[in-house]
Amino acid sequence: MRVIVKCLEIRLDIPCGAGKQHIRWLALAVATRMQRETYPHAFRVPQRVLSSDGTVLKPRSVIKDVLEDGEEVIVELRQGAHVPEEWLYDEESKEWIDQAYGPQSNLMDCKFYWKTGSAQGEEIPQYVRGEYVVSPKWQPIFPQREYGGSFEIGVEPEPMERGAGDNDFDWVATRKGPPGVCNYVFVLKDGTEVPCKLTPDTLTPRGTMHRKDFQWDVPIASDPYPEVDSRPSTASRDGAQDPRFEEDWGALQLQWVDQFVKVRLKDVLVEFHAILVDLFDSYAFMGPECNSTMGMDDWKHLLINCCLLDGQEGGSLPWTQVCSWFEETAGVKDARPYLAQRVTRVQYVELLVRTAGWFMCDHPSGNNAPEEGKPKLPLDEGLFQFITNILIPVMDIYDDDTIRKDAVQTQNLAVIEQCRSAIRLIYTSLCRGEFGVFPVTLKFLFEFALERFEEVESNGGLAPPHGEVDIMGLLSGGDKLGLDDLREVLRVFEDAVSKTTAKHSEAPEQRTLLFWELFEVLMLCSRAVSEGALHEAIPKFVQTASAVLSLVER
Repeated sequence: MRVIVKCLEIRLDIPCGAGKQHIRWLALAVATRMQRETYPHAFRVPQRVLSSDGTVLKPRSVIKDVLEDGEEVIVELRQGAHVPEEWLYDEESKEWIDQAYGPQSNLMDCKFYWKTGSAQGEEIPQYVRGEYVVSPKWQPIFPQREYGGSFEIGVEPEPMERGAGDNDFDWVATRKGPPGVCNYVFVLKDGTEVPCKLTPDTLTPRGTMHRKDFQWDVPIASDPYPEVDSRPSTASRDGAQDPRFEEDWGALQLQWVDQFVKVRLKDVLVEFHAILVDLFDSYAFMGPECNSTMGMDDWKHLLINCCLLDGQEGGSLPWTQVCSWFEETAGVKDARPYLAQRVTRVQYVELLVRTAGWFMCDHPSGNNAPEEGKPKLPLDEGLFQFITNILIPVMDIYDDDTIRKDAVQTQNLAVIEQCRSAIRLIYTSLCRGEFGVFPVTLKFLFEFALERFEEVESNGGLAPPHGEVDIMGLLSGGDKLGLDDLREVLRVFEDAVSKTTAKHSEAPEQRTLLFWELFEVLMLCSRAVSEGALHEAIPKFVQTASAVLSLVER
């Protein structure tokens, strides 16, 4: 089938095959040809298609149903970027634009016919009542909750294809939808539900309702992604990724993600894998197995700094939901206390995808919320925007953080690695399950040591007796904080806690320290007493805290 098109005084011969495409396709094909014919002019959007007698052809009409082979039509192209002002007052033109490019332009017309005739009786139904179920293979693109479900639609007259006369028409109800199955009945004026006897091909075996299978009205793939693994992907380029990516990707479960979306997620993850691993390693280097795992407390610290948790300004993610995700990806039923759990790099990536899906796709707010009437972001796009708009800015702050810069200086890094196990022991000894470390508990360690030093000072340099334990023997020495050091630590302690917990949603007196925050307090206090030798102050802070803990345990 061929259609002759007149456009901007140019005549084009457009091959249409069997003519099963939409009129919109014809218009776009003409616009593309016109761009080539009149190069270097920009692409102009089609704004209407008219038959030779001036009748506007609906954009979703099928070509072979409204045109004959060799028939001539007119395609109008928009002259600029905006819809002509006069169209705002022309209902027919506005309808064409909406059907061609509006939010439902990718859906087909699902029609429910009430045929008139003697066998049917004279009473006409008021509307159609039904339940639409989107085809399962199309639900990842057209979710059931948005495109399916119950409906009631009024019927309108439509001219019959057969016969003639003033009363020669059927009645039809129309809804927009993707492929799916629908059970429906017609409802009379008195509320009685009846089937249409003149459409027996859609009646159920009992004859009480209709059941119709709707497929695309034009040639569209019967399966949205028949060979998803063959899709060209940046994630499959030779030499494009760190070997660790293939290791991580092979271990990722993502059982809750559709296969089609998973391929697109792979593209995003391979693009950002290096920086995501750097972020993981920045937490993991302080773990019990250096560079092997990060903690759930570290993950919570990251969420807090991204302002994502429920209770924070702009946050909506409940911590209980995060814990549920961890249990699912770790394959455990009860992982309490959650803050003490270790997270592998693969689990970290899965938690990252889950969090991006929650914040960018399922529960977007503020600048992340889609415009009214627009669908939510697909997961791969949500992950991309989450990394670029939320995660990377926080990582930039981390990169500029003086504490992190101090921690990786050669001498400081060496002593931190030596003290890592002791620092973790301090944290686990003071941690109270899901609450982290109460600052007053950490502060007590240094207050206790200071009181002992002040007792010695007030006693003329002699240590008062404390049973059989030589307290000052444990607390004093060149490897621990001295009297002036302890006073300086306590002087800056509250400010250090306030700075490290500034993004917590709780009131200041209710905040607790996660592991990384305890480490930050350690670094800030050590800097206050270091006089430029931070690598000397850090082990003294750790040794003093450890000594007091050993005394408390006794």
